[in-house]
Amino acid sequence: MKIVHIAPNAPYNDNWGYQDNLLPRYQKKLGHDVTVIITNKMHTPDGIAETVCGEYTLDDGVHVIRLKTVDYHNPVLTNIMSKLPVYGYLESIKPDFIFYHGLKGVTVFDAVRYKKRIAPECVIVQDNHEDYNNCNLPSGFKGRLLRGFQRAFNRRSIRYVSRVYGVTPWRREYAIDYYGIPREKTDVLIMGADDEKLGLAERSTEREAVRRECGIPDSDFLVVTGGRIDSEKHIDTLMQACGDMPGIKLLVFGRVEGGIKDRFDSLLSEYSNIIYVGWLAADEVYRYFFAADLVVFPGGHSVMWEQACACKVPCLFRRWEGMEHVNNGGNADFIDDVTTVGLKKKISEYNGTEKYNQMKSVAESDATDIFLYSRIAEKSLECRKMK
Repeated sequence: MKIVHIAPNAPYNDNWGYQDNLLPRYQKKLGHDVTVIITNKMHTPDGIAETVCGEYTLDDGVHVIRLKTVDYHNPVLTNIMSKLPVYGYLESIKPDFIFYHGLKGVTVFDAVRYKKRIAPECVIVQDNHEDYNNCNLPSGFKGRLLRGFQRAFNRRSIRYVSRVYGVTPWRREYAIDYYGIPREKTDVLIMGADDEKLGLAERSTEREAVRRECGIPDSDFLVVTGGRIDSEKHIDTLMQACGDMPGIKLLVFGRVEGGIKDRFDSLLSEYSNIIYVGWLAADEVYRYFFAADLVVFPGGHSVMWEQACACKVPCLFRRWEGMEHVNNGGNADFIDDVTTVGLKKKISEYNGTEKYNQMKSVAESDATDIFLYSRIAEKSLECRKMK
Protein backbone atom coordinates (compact mmCIF):
# COMPACT_ATOMS: atom_id res chain seq x y z
CA MET A 1 0.00 0.00 0.00
CA LYS A 2 0.96 3.66 -0.23
CA ILE A 3 2.08 5.23 3.04
CA VAL A 4 2.74 8.92 3.65
CA HIS A 5 4.49 10.23 6.76
CA ILE A 6 3.86 13.89 7.62
CA ALA A 7 6.21 15.55 10.12
CA PRO A 8 5.39 19.28 10.28
CA ASN A 9 7.23 20.21 13.47
CA ALA A 10 10.68 18.64 13.77
CA PRO A 11 13.88 19.12 11.76
CA TYR A 12 14.81 16.12 9.63
CA ASN A 13 18.19 14.77 8.54
CA ASP A 14 18.44 12.08 5.90
CA ASN A 15 19.65 8.64 7.04
CA TRP A 16 19.78 9.44 10.75
CA GLY A 17 18.58 6.96 13.36
CA TYR A 18 15.48 8.80 14.55
CA GLN A 19 11.99 7.35 14.48
CA ASP A 20 10.99 9.41 11.44
CA ASN A 21 13.94 7.86 9.58
CA LEU A 22 13.65 4.26 10.73
CA LEU A 23 9.90 3.74 10.72
CA PRO A 24 9.50 4.69 7.02
CA ARG A 25 12.58 2.62 6.14
CA TYR A 26 11.25 -0.54 7.75
CA GLN A 27 7.77 -0.01 6.35
CA LYS A 28 9.46 0.16 2.95
CA LYS A 29 11.19 -3.15 3.71
CA LEU A 30 7.74 -4.64 4.31
CA GLY A 31 6.99 -3.93 0.65
CA HIS A 32 5.09 -0.65 0.89
CA ASP A 33 5.47 2.52 -1.17
CA VAL A 34 6.60 5.13 1.40
CA THR A 35 6.83 8.92 1.15
CA VAL A 36 7.94 11.32 3.89
CA ILE A 37 6.73 14.94 3.79
CA ILE A 38 8.81 17.12 6.07
CA THR A 39 10.00 20.67 6.67
CA ASN A 40 13.08 22.15 5.03
CA LYS A 41 14.77 22.36 8.44
CA MET A 42 17.63 20.13 9.55
CA HIS A 43 20.14 19.74 12.37
CA THR A 44 23.63 21.18 11.81
CA PRO A 45 26.66 21.54 14.12
CA ASP A 46 25.62 25.18 14.61
CA GLY A 47 21.99 24.43 15.39
CA ILE A 48 18.84 24.14 13.28
CA ALA A 49 19.12 25.54 9.77
CA GLU A 50 17.07 25.60 6.58
CA THR A 51 17.95 23.55 3.52
CA VAL A 52 16.50 23.59 0.00
CA CYS A 53 12.94 22.48 -0.65
CA GLY A 54 12.32 19.77 -3.21
CA GLU A 55 11.87 16.04 -3.82
CA TYR A 56 14.33 13.17 -3.89
CA THR A 57 14.55 9.45 -3.14
CA LEU A 58 16.88 7.96 -0.51
CA ASP A 59 18.99 4.86 -1.07
CA ASP A 60 16.50 2.80 0.94
CA GLY A 61 13.74 3.73 -1.54
CA VAL A 62 11.86 6.16 0.71
CA HIS A 63 10.73 9.24 -1.22
CA VAL A 64 11.28 12.58 0.55
CA ILE A 65 9.41 15.84 -0.04
CA ARG A 66 10.77 18.91 1.76
CA LEU A 67 8.41 21.88 2.12
CA LYS A 68 8.67 25.28 3.75
CA THR A 69 6.44 25.94 6.74
CA VAL A 70 3.71 28.50 5.99
CA ASP A 71 4.73 31.88 7.42
CA TYR A 72 1.93 33.64 9.32
CA HIS A 73 4.17 36.72 9.79
CA ASN A 74 4.22 36.12 13.52
CA PRO A 75 6.73 33.62 14.99
CA VAL A 76 4.43 32.49 17.79
CA LEU A 77 1.45 31.96 15.47
CA THR A 78 3.63 30.23 12.86
CA ASN A 79 4.81 27.79 15.52
CA ILE A 80 1.30 27.16 16.87
CA MET A 81 -0.13 26.51 13.41
CA SER A 82 2.86 24.39 12.20
CA LYS A 83 1.38 24.39 8.71
CA LEU A 84 2.92 22.51 5.80
CA PRO A 85 1.00 22.73 2.48
CA VAL A 86 0.62 18.97 1.97
CA TYR A 87 -2.89 18.61 0.53
CA GLY A 88 -1.87 18.77 -3.12
CA TYR A 89 0.75 16.09 -2.56
CA LEU A 90 -1.81 13.83 -0.88
CA GLU A 91 -4.12 14.29 -3.88
CA SER A 92 -1.30 13.26 -6.19
CA ILE A 93 0.12 10.35 -4.15
CA LYS A 94 -3.27 8.98 -3.03
CA PRO A 95 -2.01 7.22 0.13
CA ASP A 96 -3.86 4.38 1.83
CA PHE A 97 -2.24 5.14 5.18
CA ILE A 98 -1.07 8.45 6.70
CA PHE A 99 1.27 8.50 9.70
CA TYR A 100 1.18 12.01 11.16
CA HIS A 101 4.04 12.74 13.56
CA GLY A 102 2.89 14.87 16.49
CA LEU A 103 -0.29 16.40 17.85
CA LYS A 104 0.48 20.04 17.20
CA GLY A 105 -0.76 22.41 14.55
CA VAL A 106 -3.21 22.42 11.67
CA THR A 107 -1.44 20.39 8.98
CA VAL A 108 -3.43 17.36 10.16
CA PHE A 109 -6.53 18.97 8.63
CA ASP A 110 -5.04 18.46 5.16
CA ALA A 111 -4.96 14.74 5.96
CA VAL A 112 -8.54 14.90 7.26
CA ARG A 113 -9.67 16.80 4.16
CA TYR A 114 -8.03 14.19 1.92
CA LYS A 115 -9.77 11.37 3.81
CA LYS A 116 -13.18 13.08 3.67
CA ARG A 117 -13.06 14.19 0.03
CA ILE A 118 -10.97 11.61 -1.80
CA ALA A 119 -10.17 8.46 0.20
CA PRO A 120 -12.65 7.57 2.97
CA GLU A 121 -10.84 4.24 3.50
CA CYS A 122 -7.51 5.94 4.18
CA VAL A 123 -6.27 5.28 7.73
CA ILE A 124 -4.78 8.19 9.67
CA VAL A 125 -2.69 7.64 12.81
CA GLN A 126 -0.72 10.10 14.91
CA ASP A 127 2.00 9.78 17.51
CA ASN A 128 3.21 11.81 20.46
CA HIS A 129 6.78 12.29 21.71
CA GLU A 130 5.95 14.91 24.33
CA ASP A 131 5.49 14.68 28.07
CA TYR A 132 5.50 17.17 30.94
CA ASN A 133 9.29 16.85 31.27
CA ASN A 134 10.31 17.72 27.71
CA CYS A 135 7.66 20.01 26.25
CA ASN A 136 8.73 23.38 27.76
CA LEU A 137 5.19 24.63 28.22
CA PRO A 138 4.68 28.35 28.92
CA SER A 139 3.13 29.08 32.29
CA GLY A 140 0.07 31.09 33.27
CA PHE A 141 -2.38 32.51 30.76
CA LYS A 142 -0.16 31.82 27.74
CA GLY A 143 0.09 28.16 28.70
CA ARG A 144 -3.67 27.82 29.17
CA LEU A 145 -4.31 29.60 25.86
CA LEU A 146 -1.89 27.35 23.98
CA ARG A 147 -3.44 24.24 25.52
CA GLY A 148 -6.88 25.50 24.51
CA PHE A 149 -5.76 25.94 20.89
CA GLN A 150 -4.20 22.49 20.72
CA ARG A 151 -7.19 20.78 22.31
CA ALA A 152 -9.55 22.56 19.92
CA PHE A 153 -7.51 21.40 16.92
CA ASN A 154 -7.53 17.82 18.14
CA ARG A 155 -11.24 17.79 18.97
CA ARG A 156 -11.95 18.62 15.33
CA SER A 157 -9.56 16.05 13.85
CA ILE A 158 -9.68 13.08 16.23
CA ARG A 159 -12.84 11.43 14.89
CA TYR A 160 -11.02 10.90 11.60
CA VAL A 161 -7.93 9.45 13.31
CA SER A 162 -7.84 5.71 14.00
CA ARG A 163 -5.08 5.72 16.64
CA VAL A 164 -2.82 8.06 18.59
CA TYR A 165 0.40 6.41 19.74
CA GLY A 166 2.55 7.52 22.64
CA VAL A 167 6.16 6.44 22.15
CA THR A 168 6.18 5.53 25.85
CA PRO A 169 3.26 4.78 28.20
CA TRP A 170 3.91 8.12 29.91
CA ARG A 171 3.61 9.97 26.60
CA ARG A 172 0.40 8.14 25.86
CA GLU A 173 -0.95 9.51 29.15
CA TYR A 174 0.24 12.99 28.20
CA ALA A 175 -1.69 12.80 24.91
CA ILE A 176 -4.81 11.96 26.92
CA ASP A 177 -4.29 14.54 29.66
CA TYR A 178 -2.86 17.53 27.78
CA TYR A 179 -4.33 17.15 24.30
CA GLY A 180 -7.63 15.59 25.38
CA ILE A 181 -7.33 12.47 23.22
CA PRO A 182 -9.92 9.81 24.17
CA ARG A 183 -8.17 6.92 25.92
CA GLU A 184 -9.82 4.33 23.68
CA LYS A 185 -8.13 5.96 20.69
CA THR A 186 -4.63 5.58 22.18
CA ASP A 187 -1.93 2.94 22.31
CA VAL A 188 1.85 2.70 22.72
CA LEU A 189 4.26 2.42 19.78
CA ILE A 190 7.72 2.25 21.30
CA MET A 191 11.02 3.36 19.83
CA GLY A 192 13.94 0.99 19.42
CA ALA A 193 16.98 -0.06 17.41
CA ASP A 194 17.82 -0.35 13.73
CA ASP A 195 17.96 -4.11 13.06
CA GLU A 196 20.56 -3.83 10.31
CA LYS A 197 22.99 -1.64 12.22
CA LEU A 198 22.43 -3.61 15.40
CA GLY A 199 23.91 -6.78 13.90
CA LEU A 200 22.69 -9.24 16.52
CA ALA A 201 24.39 -12.09 14.68
CA GLU A 202 27.76 -10.53 15.55
CA ARG A 203 26.92 -9.97 19.21
CA SER A 204 29.43 -12.48 20.67
CA THR A 205 32.22 -11.37 18.33
CA GLU A 206 31.68 -7.70 19.16
CA ARG A 207 31.55 -8.44 22.89
CA GLU A 208 34.96 -10.10 22.71
CA ALA A 209 36.41 -7.36 20.49
CA VAL A 210 35.34 -4.47 22.72
CA ARG A 211 36.56 -6.18 25.87
CA ARG A 212 39.89 -6.91 24.20
CA GLU A 213 40.24 -3.30 22.99
CA CYS A 214 39.50 -1.99 26.49
CA GLY A 215 41.54 -4.57 28.42
CA ILE A 216 38.54 -6.07 30.20
CA PRO A 217 38.77 -9.80 31.03
CA ASP A 218 35.69 -11.87 30.32
CA SER A 219 35.64 -12.80 34.01
CA ASP A 220 34.97 -9.18 35.02
CA PHE A 221 31.35 -8.12 35.48
CA LEU A 222 31.07 -5.16 33.11
CA VAL A 223 28.59 -2.35 33.72
CA VAL A 224 28.08 0.04 30.79
CA THR A 225 26.46 3.48 30.84
CA GLY A 226 26.67 6.72 28.88
CA GLY A 227 25.01 9.34 26.72
CA ARG A 228 24.88 12.98 27.70
CA ILE A 229 26.77 13.11 30.98
CA ASP A 230 25.31 15.82 33.20
CA SER A 231 24.02 16.17 36.75
CA GLU A 232 20.54 14.86 35.85
CA LYS A 233 21.88 11.56 34.50
CA HIS A 234 23.55 10.62 37.84
CA ILE A 235 26.43 8.90 36.06
CA ASP A 236 28.83 10.39 38.61
CA THR A 237 26.83 8.64 41.34
CA LEU A 238 27.13 5.37 39.44
CA MET A 239 30.89 5.92 39.09
CA GLN A 240 31.25 6.35 42.83
CA ALA A 241 29.10 3.28 43.48
CA CYS A 242 31.13 1.03 41.17
CA GLY A 243 34.49 2.53 42.02
CA ASP A 244 35.47 0.19 44.85
CA MET A 245 33.35 -2.87 44.01
CA PRO A 246 35.59 -5.94 43.55
CA GLY A 247 35.24 -7.78 40.23
CA ILE A 248 33.31 -4.87 38.69
CA LYS A 249 34.38 -2.74 35.75
CA LEU A 250 32.42 0.36 34.68
CA LEU A 251 32.66 1.59 31.09
CA VAL A 252 31.34 5.07 30.37
CA PHE A 253 30.79 6.68 26.98
CA GLY A 254 29.43 10.06 25.95
CA ARG A 255 30.08 13.78 26.15
CA VAL A 256 30.70 15.29 29.59
CA GLU A 257 28.85 18.57 30.20
CA GLY A 258 30.80 21.44 31.72
CA GLY A 259 28.95 21.59 35.04
CA ILE A 260 30.00 18.09 36.04
CA LYS A 261 33.38 17.81 34.32
CA ASP A 262 35.57 18.44 37.39
CA ARG A 263 33.77 15.81 39.46
CA PHE A 264 33.79 13.37 36.53
CA ASP A 265 37.53 13.78 36.00
CA SER A 266 38.20 13.40 39.72
CA LEU A 267 36.27 10.12 39.92
CA LEU A 268 37.95 8.85 36.79
CA SER A 269 41.36 9.51 38.34
CA GLU A 270 40.40 8.01 41.68
CA TYR A 271 39.11 4.63 40.49
CA SER A 272 41.18 2.38 38.23
CA ASN A 273 38.23 0.13 37.37
CA ILE A 274 36.39 2.93 35.49
CA ILE A 275 37.04 3.24 31.75
CA TYR A 276 35.98 6.29 29.75
CA VAL A 277 35.90 5.88 25.96
CA GLY A 278 34.58 9.33 25.05
CA TRP A 279 31.85 10.18 22.58
CA LEU A 280 30.61 7.34 20.36
CA ALA A 281 28.78 7.45 17.05
CA ALA A 282 25.26 6.00 17.29
CA ASP A 283 26.24 2.76 15.53
CA GLU A 284 29.21 2.25 17.86
CA VAL A 285 27.02 2.39 20.96
CA TYR A 286 25.53 -0.99 20.09
CA ARG A 287 29.00 -2.63 20.23
CA TYR A 288 29.56 -1.41 23.77
CA PHE A 289 26.12 -2.58 24.88
CA PHE A 290 27.01 -6.03 23.50
CA ALA A 291 30.14 -6.04 25.68
CA ALA A 292 28.16 -5.35 28.85
CA ASP A 293 26.94 -7.75 31.49
CA LEU A 294 24.60 -5.04 32.73
CA VAL A 295 23.59 -1.71 31.16
CA VAL A 296 22.67 0.89 33.80
CA PHE A 297 20.92 4.22 33.27
CA PRO A 298 20.37 5.88 36.67
CA GLY A 299 18.92 9.13 35.25
CA GLY A 300 16.24 10.26 32.82
CA HIS A 301 14.86 8.32 29.88
CA SER A 302 16.31 8.44 26.38
CA VAL A 303 15.92 6.14 23.38
CA MET A 304 19.15 4.44 24.55
CA TRP A 305 17.00 2.59 27.07
CA GLU A 306 15.10 0.82 24.31
CA GLN A 307 18.26 0.37 22.23
CA ALA A 308 20.02 -1.33 25.14
CA CYS A 309 17.07 -3.71 25.51
CA ALA A 310 17.25 -4.47 21.78
CA CYS A 311 20.88 -5.51 22.27
CA LYS A 312 19.61 -8.40 24.43
CA VAL A 313 21.60 -7.44 27.50
CA PRO A 314 20.16 -7.18 31.05
CA CYS A 315 19.36 -3.60 32.00
CA LEU A 316 18.83 -1.55 35.14
CA PHE A 317 16.92 1.74 34.85
CA ARG A 318 15.84 4.43 37.25
CA ARG A 319 12.16 3.99 37.97
CA TRP A 320 9.99 6.60 36.30
CA GLU A 321 6.22 6.56 36.06
CA GLY A 322 5.08 5.41 32.63
CA MET A 323 8.39 3.87 31.55
CA GLU A 324 7.65 0.27 32.50
CA HIS A 325 7.55 -0.80 28.83
CA VAL A 326 11.31 -1.44 28.84
CA ASN A 327 10.72 -4.46 31.06
CA ASN A 328 9.11 -7.12 28.88
CA GLY A 329 8.88 -10.17 31.09
CA GLY A 330 12.03 -9.71 33.15
CA ASN A 331 14.80 -8.44 30.83
CA ALA A 332 15.15 -5.27 32.92
CA ASP A 333 14.81 -4.05 36.48
CA PHE A 334 14.27 -0.66 38.11
CA ILE A 335 15.93 1.22 40.94
CA ASP A 336 14.28 3.77 43.21
CA ASP A 337 17.24 4.63 45.43
CA VAL A 338 19.63 6.40 43.04
CA THR A 339 22.37 6.97 45.61
CA THR A 340 25.85 5.50 45.89
CA VAL A 341 24.61 3.03 48.50
CA GLY A 342 21.46 2.19 46.59
CA LEU A 343 23.25 1.57 43.29
CA LYS A 344 25.98 -0.48 44.95
CA LYS A 345 23.38 -2.69 46.62
CA LYS A 346 21.34 -3.15 43.45
CA ILE A 347 24.32 -4.02 41.23
CA SER A 348 25.51 -6.53 43.86
CA GLU A 349 22.20 -8.36 43.44
CA TYR A 350 23.19 -9.24 39.87
CA ASN A 351 26.90 -9.96 40.02
CA GLY A 352 27.12 -13.75 39.59
CA THR A 353 23.68 -14.49 41.04
CA GLU A 354 20.78 -16.70 39.96
CA LYS A 355 18.65 -13.56 39.77
CA TYR A 356 21.02 -12.24 37.12
CA ASN A 357 20.94 -15.52 35.20
CA GLN A 358 17.15 -15.34 35.03
CA MET A 359 17.26 -11.76 33.77
CA LYS A 360 19.89 -12.67 31.19
CA SER A 361 17.80 -15.57 29.94
CA VAL A 362 14.84 -13.27 29.28
CA ALA A 363 17.03 -10.54 27.76
CA GLU A 364 18.51 -13.00 25.26
CA SER A 365 15.11 -14.44 24.30
CA ASP A 366 12.67 -13.22 21.68
CA ALA A 367 10.96 -11.14 24.40
CA THR A 368 13.29 -8.27 23.50
CA ASP A 369 12.56 -8.47 19.77
CA ILE A 370 9.79 -5.93 20.37
CA PHE A 371 12.53 -3.28 20.49
CA LEU A 372 13.57 -3.93 16.86
CA TYR A 373 12.28 -1.53 14.21
CA SER A 374 11.25 -4.43 11.98
CA ARG A 375 8.70 -5.34 14.69
CA ILE A 376 7.80 -1.73 15.44
CA ALA A 377 7.07 -1.12 11.75
CA GLU A 378 4.70 -4.09 11.69
CA LYS A 379 2.81 -2.82 14.73
CA SER A 380 2.58 0.69 13.27
CA LEU A 381 0.35 -0.67 10.49
CA GLU A 382 -1.98 -2.78 12.64
CA CYS A 383 -4.82 -0.26 12.30
CA ARG A 384 -4.91 -0.94 8.56
CA LYS A 385 -5.21 -4.68 9.14
CA MET A 386 -8.15 -4.17 11.51
CA LYS A 387 -10.25 -2.38 8.89
